[in-house]
Amino acid sequence: MWNCNEAPVTKGALSSYLPEGTSVVFKIKDWQSLQNDLRNSDLLSEYSKTNAFTFFSEDAPLLSQIAPSQESILCVSKNTDSTSAYTFITRQTPDLFESDSIPNTSVETFTYGDFSLKKVTIQNNDAYVAVKDSMFIASSSQALLQSILEGKIEKDPTFLKLYNMNDPSNLTALISLPKKRRINSATPSFASHTNLHIEVLSNGITATGVALARDTIPQILSIFKGQQPQKNDLATLLPATARKGISLTYSDAEKLQQELKIVRGDSLNKPANGLLESINEVGYIELDNGTALALKSIDPDLTNQSVARYISEADSFREIKLYTFNEPNLLANAFSPVLPSVTTNYMFALESFFIFTETQTEAEAIISAFINGNTMAKTGYFETSAAQLSTSSSLLYYNLKGSEASLLTDYFSEETAAQLVKIAADDYPLTALQFTYDRDFAHVNYSATHGTTSDKQTIGTVSEQFNSTLKNEILGLPSLFSNHRTKGNDVVVQDVTNTLYLYSDTGNVLWSKKLDAPILGTVQEVDLLRNGKKQLAFATKNNFYVLDRNGNPVAPFPIKFKDDITQPLSVFDYDTNRKYRFIITQGNEVFMYDKDGKIVKGFTYKKAASNIVLPPVHIRMNNKDYIVIAEENGKLTILSRTGKLRVPVKNTFQFSETPVLAEEGNFIVITKGLTKETISQTGTINSQPLNVTANYGFSILGNTKATLDDNLLRINGKLAELPFGIYTKPMVFNANRTTYVTVTETQENKVYVFDKNGTLVSGFPIYGTSQAYSKDAAQRGSLDIVVKGEDKELILYRYR
Repeated sequence: MWNCNEAPVTKGALSSYLPEGTSVVFKIKDWQSLQNDLRNSDLLSEYSKTNAFTFFSEDAPLLSQIAPSQESILCVSKNTDSTSAYTFITRQTPDLFESDSIPNTSVETFTYGDFSLKKVTIQNNDAYVAVKDSMFIASSSQALLQSILEGKIEKDPTFLKLYNMNDPSNLTALISLPKKRRINSATPSFASHTNLHIEVLSNGITATGVALARDTIPQILSIFKGQQPQKNDLATLLPATARKGISLTYSDAEKLQQELKIVRGDSLNKPANGLLESINEVGYIELDNGTALALKSIDPDLTNQSVARYISEADSFREIKLYTFNEPNLLANAFSPVLPSVTTNYMFALESFFIFTETQTEAEAIISAFINGNTMAKTGYFETSAAQLSTSSSLLYYNLKGSEASLLTDYFSEETAAQLVKIAADDYPLTALQFTYDRDFAHVNYSATHGTTSDKQTIGTVSEQFNSTLKNEILGLPSLFSNHRTKGNDVVVQDVTNTLYLYSDTGNVLWSKKLDAPILGTVQEVDLLRNGKKQLAFATKNNFYVLDRNGNPVAPFPIKFKDDITQPLSVFDYDTNRKYRFIITQGNEVFMYDKDGKIVKGFTYKKAASNIVLPPVHIRMNNKDYIVIAEENGKLTILSRTGKLRVPVKNTFQFSETPVLAEEGNFIVITKGLTKETISQTGTINSQPLNVTANYGFSILGNTKATLDDNLLRINGKLAELPFGIYTKPMVFNANRTTYVTVTETQENKVYVFDKNGTLVSGFPIYGTSQAYSKDAAQRGSLDIVVKGEDKELILYRYR
């Protein structure tokens, strides 16, 4: 009997056709669903132009033409360091692949043994296709396809066991140990095999699975045998600006060191004096310009005793003692190859962490971030990732700021790996990879999720632009000065030797200038030429200075005075047209100068009856200009632009340090006796006892009023209750079309910034010891804040 039907087919498992020694196998339940996920994934779109992406994307010329209706697998094989190949396997169906209908395609058919092969060329890309036992097999490598047809397939029982595990997700990755292991990176290559169930989300990727290590060969994962995973607390210390963090935990220090010796194959002694016996977490921190090692102690007293013989007190930074560590290589290789080597020249403690750094610069960066609350644990994106992770694990990798391109770079060619590494997924501020050892395997969790808009507006948005230590103590308050070139801000500060400095916003000293005496009040910013190029205006005891941005005097300044100047320089810009008037106060006399350094003859007021106790101020109400002068005898003189009396005031007052302000069309005086005197524009006076404490502050700018009574801050009547402490007077600033209020607690050294609605701005408080000066930053929507740190320390923060 004869007929024309084909011979019956043999239906086997897809795993029976896996290439021998394949690096990565992707199991795909629904091919079209995966393509939709890939198209809609913001994260994977970052990699859409790389060779790696095309391996499992329909953008690959061959793969774009297939339409599998059943489960399929895609294998990546690393032939050499310079080449990778893919193999695609699924069951043959009638509509799977129709080469005849593909335009601009050439097909060449030839035989290999008992098999018919097709070489399909699409868009100058070659692929090789064959059918074996009802299985459709396509590969970018002819040699790889032929070896499968010869029966050279994957037979590793451990790998096949992982392959046959239940897969709850549409996409599963099975990863084998590459020939070349990457030490000290967040990849699972330190295990023999890894099975990851991957969820491709529109806003990121998550994965769970297991990793296995072989008993027959030393592997990094095996060092955790017999260890109980501990809580990972490195995130509470890791600066949000760091590049990378690695947390390693253990319950038995001696056993861990023995296992590490086996992996390294050396006889390195464990650190002397039992230092690691009181530790249960070791953290590696990688900053932009250095690295650090952090040990979390379960008994700080015992850890202190262990390190005491190696340290000498060297310095302090923000009240944290810094020590030199005289055994820089003691810990350098103690956790190799899991953690990179760190030279330890400095040590300091923050709560239960003992931190070791190579230089003082890294120490100061970590301390600053910790004190300012600018750590990863306080960011919104960490909270999102933490929900995907266990609180305790054996090993946890954090990669920040898009610094880790892929988990799979070892499994592709050098060219493709280089493409992956170059990509910085800035919108994905954190990827986390976690291993939790359990008997003879480890649970794996992976998370990479998109940073949301709220992340950019919440904690972690305040960064320290620079901190600089002057040779001498800072005198007065630092301030900001507009830079017309960068559109940002430079920083002006004077030290106790009367030297004036101008710093760039990156911390470089642009110039310094020795003055004759301390600046009275603060430096003010003017634009004498009205061309956008600003100058610095201020007065000292005997000089009225105007300096250009290079530190050079602007002619005809400085103007020298024989008699002492007794109040800070007052600068009036009546019509906001930069036709300035400058007021110099000497005792009871006032002198008004124009921008050319000449006396304004039209201003007729010359002398008060007693010494002037506050800098004269200009106030505009209802399109009327007022010049207000407070005298030692309690008299309040309110003048017109020309110096003539404009508002008669009959009462006298005990003036405090609070300047005369304007509120709702009235003049406001806060007296030493803590009464609020309200003077109308016709001279009517209303006196109101404030019933507040001696630490009362009052400030108004535009429509925003801020008062502070001990720890009770009110902004436009809304109460913001601060922790108990001693606070500076509130200061009100306009920046980014928003009004901010700042106060500084001088015992805990914390700077608070509130918006005009009385809400604490996210990311605050930050470290600072003085009143804070604020202004628009170079980046749109950013805010610069300059503040004094320690006696010689200048700090510039940026709020984004």
